[in-house]
Amino acid sequence: MGLNGTVEEASLHYEEAEQLIGQLLSYPPEDPYPLFHRVREIAPIHRRPSGVWTLARYDDITLALRDPRFIRDWVDMSRRQLGPDVDLARPMLESRRWQFQQSNPPEYMRKRSVFAKFLTPAAVDELRPEVERNADALLDAAQQRGEIELVAEFSYGMTLALICKILGFPPPEGGAAQWLDWFRAFGDSFQPVVTEQILKDADTGLLKLNAMMGDRLEQMRRRPGDNLITKLMQAEYDGAPLPDDEIIANAILMFSASVGTSADLISNVIVCLMQHRDQWDLVVQDPDKYVKAAVEETLRYDTSVTVNVPSRLAAEDVEIAGVTIPAGDVVVPLFAAGNRDPERFDDPDTFDITREDIRPLSFGGGPHVCPGQHLARAEAEIALRALAARFPDMRLVNDEAPRRTTSQQRGAAHLNVRLA
Repeated sequence: MGLNGTVEEASLHYEEAEQLIGQLLSYPPEDPYPLFHRVREIAPIHRRPSGVWTLARYDDITLALRDPRFIRDWVDMSRRQLGPDVDLARPMLESRRWQFQQSNPPEYMRKRSVFAKFLTPAAVDELRPEVERNADALLDAAQQRGEIELVAEFSYGMTLALICKILGFPPPEGGAAQWLDWFRAFGDSFQPVVTEQILKDADTGLLKLNAMMGDRLEQMRRRPGDNLITKLMQAEYDGAPLPDDEIIANAILMFSASVGTSADLISNVIVCLMQHRDQWDLVVQDPDKYVKAAVEETLRYDTSVTVNVPSRLAAEDVEIAGVTIPAGDVVVPLFAAGNRDPERFDDPDTFDITREDIRPLSFGGGPHVCPGQHLARAEAEIALRALAARFPDMRLVNDEAPRRTTSQQRGAAHLNVRLA
């Protein structure tokens, strides 16, 4: 009886976990955290029928991120996501093939080094004065109105201007709406579960981005400068220059990763602080002590990257917490679950910027740790410091902060704030 009960309970937990994980990886609710909690409780290491393992505990995720036996394989990922007969030559998959994040050491480290020069803490510090001026200019315009929509007007305005400077071309004339639509369409294709319409939109958006980036490359060949695109055009790999397709694919990757996720981080920081006024007051009273802490706690408490993709393929059998991940299977870390793991954090569902030793999972870890993490943190810190200094009494309009939650990312859909 006892054994049968245990088997029955395990079966029920497996079915429940499959249902919850299926929802999280396809169409998560606006507040996904109860689902992440339940998955971590009943199935912290869970194998899906497709050979995809989800990891929900902080320590297990950390191990997987750092273990070199887990590798990137863009062909395997594409076939798992889209089916064994997927056309690998379709535009959005061809671009994915060229992205440096899809490679593995030592090739990955050589390619990453070209980008890393522009994203080190020292390089980011040199950009801080310009980011601060841009933040102030955006807030100057809003101050006269007394209100601002912080997502489109401020967060995206900051992140778009900065990545354009790093890449080496001016922001789009007439606003960024069309660009952002193309980038979002391409970014949506990385979700674990996609529809044919998502793929068609991604292909369409990518073809437009390729044409736009190709024009920029020709301009920079005539007028090179101190920017990432020029450095990529001057770089060599195995004695040969990088192909234009590779340069364009990685410029699109940098833009997509830098603009959307950084803007989501800024909006999440503000939402958390507006909904926890005692924490906002700490930032206002002592920004030198609490601005950085507020950003780190937001990365833990309400990360803009909830699920880590691309997935990691086990090149050989790997044991995690007594469970063997067979060679050929893949792992998908659930960052949002690990960041609220009670085995790692005391009172994990409380937003507390006085918390110590946070080390959120949100930028990944190991060799594939996000190269733009210093840039994203700096943008969020500058945005928060500017808002706290200029508008200490600002509040959400109607206390509303609707969220945009996909299977990978989480941010504010829009964020109307009364500045005084």
